[in-house]
Amino acid sequence: MRILPIAAAMLALSACSDEPGATEAPASTAPANAMASEAAASASESPEANVVPSASPSASPAPTPAPSASATPAAKATPAAAPTAPSSAAAMVAAAAAPPASFGRCVACHDASKGGADKLGPNLYKVYGGKAGVGSYAFSDALKASGLTWTDATLDKWLENPRALVPGTTMSFPGLKDPAKRAEIIVFLKSAR
Repeated sequence: MRILPIAAAMLALSACSDEPGATEAPASTAPANAMASEAAASASESPEANVVPSASPSASPAPTPAPSASATPAAKATPAAAPTAPSSAAAMVAAAAAPPASFGRCVACHDASKGGADKLGPNLYKVYGGKAGVGSYAFSDALKASGLTWTDATLDKWLENPRALVPGTTMSFPGLKDPAKRAEIIVFLKSAR
């Protein structure tokens, strides 16, 4: 089936909405899923964990078997503590080798890999520290004339509201209101060098 270019663009832009959960999975599901799969794996290894209570109509419930060491995934299934903030900018850049979840809404229009193709928007590899509107992508005249250099401050303003920073830009992204998510994206873009 062939999708019209306008329909494809509309689908890509819907990923840019600032709706909570539009393209990001809730953070709490990953640890819960990991704990469930580890518990299931441990249960299949231990015969005591597979005991099924009988369906007899007795007055007292069947005793629950004592968990064995292998059936207790407490040490393995404990969710890791949230990483502490790196103490230096270099450590933050090193920690951001993989794109954060907040970059998920950007991938609908952008690639940030070395040699990656332009999509609906330009490739973002080595964008940090560069001049806005420079490259092989067909940038808007407004962005070309902006004279911006992509620094922490300009990227933060751009990600918060592109049209406020550069009136006349063709980027249709409505902006990202959460400063922590903007900071994650900026650290990732610094690492995409």
